[in-house]
Amino acid sequence: MFWLSTLLTKKKYNRPLVIFSGSNNHKQTTIFGFGLVLDETIASYTWLLKSLLEVMCQKMPSVVVTDGDEAMREAVRVVFPRATHRLCGWHFEKNVTSNVKDAALRARFNRWLYADIAVNEFLTEWSQAVEEFSLQDSLWANQVFGKKEMWANAYLRDKFCAGIRTTSRCEGINSVAKNFLQSKHGMLELVQNLELMVRDYRNNELLVQFRSIDSVPVMTTSLESLERCAASVYTHAIFGDVRNEIVGVASVNLVRLQRSLTTKIYTMDEYGQPGREIVVLYDKNMGRMKCGCNFWNKYGYPCKHMFFVMKHEHLPNIPNRLVLKRWTKNAKALEAYEEKIDVGADQACLLHHGALHSACHWLFFLGSQKYDLFQMAMKGIRNLCAHLEGYVATEDNVFSTKGDGVIRDPVAVRTKGAPKSRNCRGRKRRCTECRNPGHTKRRYPRKKTSHGMEMEDGCTTGFDSDALEEIKMFNHMEEVS
Repeated sequence: MFWLSTLLTKKKYNRPLVIFSGSNNHKQTTIFGFGLVLDETIASYTWLLKSLLEVMCQKMPSVVVTDGDEAMREAVRVVFPRATHRLCGWHFEKNVTSNVKDAALRARFNRWLYADIAVNEFLTEWSQAVEEFSLQDSLWANQVFGKKEMWANAYLRDKFCAGIRTTSRCEGINSVAKNFLQSKHGMLELVQNLELMVRDYRNNELLVQFRSIDSVPVMTTSLESLERCAASVYTHAIFGDVRNEIVGVASVNLVRLQRSLTTKIYTMDEYGQPGREIVVLYDKNMGRMKCGCNFWNKYGYPCKHMFFVMKHEHLPNIPNRLVLKRWTKNAKALEAYEEKIDVGADQACLLHHGALHSACHWLFFLGSQKYDLFQMAMKGIRNLCAHLEGYVATEDNVFSTKGDGVIRDPVAVRTKGAPKSRNCRGRKRRCTECRNPGHTKRRYPRKKTSHGMEMEDGCTTGFDSDALEEIKMFNHMEEVS
């Protein structure tokens, strides 16, 4: 899954910068790539998503979270037809607040957005709300109901979204990206600074991965064997959530146990909710386990009901079928890249390059810890490079690049709004009334007449010539008298 957001900044070329981001096995934000598009249209987004799909070797995402932009939504539908498109919960709540003034109806939308209810229950409640609040002729309500599969939790509760409901992490990336980008940057500086930003995210991931591999958390529950198995398989961030589910076994009560051929049917309830029964199916021969709460389908690790069955069956380890590789310490193992040999030449090159790049990142991190490790890594790299150069020395044009085309900067476009002010150094500021330098409209010198009236010195715009002559004659007559 990944989030898709657009960074609207007034850069040198005034082009939208699209950021593809997601969550890694440590529940950290990770960046897949960037894209600079011509405009925010369906054609531009479609081209960008197809380019991303080509770089990812045609591996489509399962879930895409966006802020609800119409052009972006249509492009996702065309390029990723099988992916679940989820709308950002925060943006949807903001939309509801802007269009719904009734507090009771807003409460209904919040329930439909977050409550764990079935589809039939949601449809029944929607029909009741339409009659109660007279939404039959509401264009906005009809449009929202037409997109119910993208925001209602009744349709999304079985989808694996890694616990993500909003695009708030994209907003965080946008805030960080603005620290690396400036309006004067060209295309080369843009790419270089974005690469520096990505290195910071990758460095944070390497640090957390190192701690997960080289440290063991303290066992605190009574189901020590299951807890130790979870600590050895999952990363530290996921292990904390799994341990909470192991602790929650204490609140689960067994109602009845039935058997159907090789499958055991556990019916249980939770403390404080005696009428809400949950069924768990367990096949010992196949190692399969399925819970009616759909927790595993949504979050990717066993729930407390499954751990209750493991305790009742005296299982020492978590079944392999319940361990999602996406949350394990070896989620980025390189064996999957090594097995892909039936792809095209360009795609195979991308796969090999990505695998080597990931392996070298870990090599760089380990080799920089101590000086002797650094020398060992440098010696091994030199020997390996010399060994590989011996194989490719006989091939012609191995290191040549395809094509002689030159990539140039895009044409700068004129931005909207007021133009930038030119440099006015050396020019004195003038008064807006008399157009004379040395003072402003508020701070020009004034003289008081004998009647207490303020008279402008050198600034005659406030009076016409006849009024000035009358004032002078009046002052002269008073001096003579």
